[in-house]
Amino acid sequence: MQGRSADQYKQMQIKTASPGKLLLMLYQGAVKFMKLAKKNIKEGKIEESHKNIIKAQNIILELQSTLNKEQGGQIAVQLESLYDYIYRELIQANLNKNTKHLDNVIPLVEELFVTYKEIIINQNSGEEKRVNVGV
Repeated sequence: MQGRSADQYKQMQIKTASPGKLLLMLYQGAVKFMKLAKKNIKEGKIEESHKNIIKAQNIILELQSTLNKEQGGQIAVQLESLYDYIYRELIQANLNKNTKHLDNVIPLVEELFVTYKEIIINQNSGEEKRVNVGV
């Protein structure tokens, strides 16, 4: 029962989140599943590692599918290449059950999270300043 309530709460968070918040949630999820997969591999839990890597791959594919190359220009193209690299490393981690591939990409996704978090904070503080100036 409590698990169902938690799932409902999480679904509500997703439905009401801003695009920036959703992006951060995706990065957090990818890191979470990659770290779980790494732990699973070290513990010899092959099936669990596979499931967590697949979840991380799905998140990376979702991030890649939302790129807008017209609006994002060169940054979107570079992100697409980075997502391709991360995805390929996740495939190798899953095939080889080797944590080295996860170690190659976890810091990259963590850095993307931190960077976008700073951008979102700066955008939100800019909006607050604009609102305060108008008052």
